[in-house]
Amino acid sequence: LRMQEMTGRMFTQVQDVYASGSKEHGRAIIQQDKGVNSALDGIRRYATRIALHDRSQDDADRLRELVEYAIAVESAADVVVKRLIPRALQKAAEGIELSKEGAGEISRLHENILRNLPLASNVLIADDPESARLLLEGKDEIARLERESTKNHLHRLSLGSAQTFESSNMHLETLKALKDFNSLIASVAYPIVQRSGQLLETRLTTKL
Repeated sequence: LRMQEMTGRMFTQVQDVYASGSKEHGRAIIQQDKGVNSALDGIRRYATRIALHDRSQDDADRLRELVEYAIAVESAADVVVKRLIPRALQKAAEGIELSKEGAGEISRLHENILRNLPLASNVLIADDPESARLLLEGKDEIARLERESTKNHLHRLSLGSAQTFESSNMHLETLKALKDFNSLIASVAYPIVQRSGQLLETRLTTKL
């Protein structure tokens, strides 16, 4: 949960760096990743120690799920520091300006993901199938918004917008990174809906 909170805090600040291009702010966010990596190391050590004791199969499965999710959260933090922050700093260094429409689409996607973060925390704590299902529905919505923004961007490109052409790689790479970040955070929901049988009863089956 602490890893999730740190990663969420890093992600929250991404839009500020896209807007300001501040190297200092970007470096400060990257520095926070050390805490996430340290937490993952601690979780692995703890899991190794308790795995040595006799445990039920259910406990062993739950331990594995939690370690796998910790790895996913660390990967989400990597999306921030290795993909989003570098793109934000590149944007400033090269003077790239997103179109008004493109910037709005990215901002909306970021805001939607921010709304998913508290739900992901709740799923991790409560192990609640209904909350897990809602989180995966939110994941589907983020994927839909990413596809829609990509389509809109390519349409603007086809109209010959010079601004869209200059910012094309920046726009598309940012969209993909945002979607990937959300997918990693939402992955906490899959074991829960599988255990409850919901994954077999809905279209969520196709997302595995």
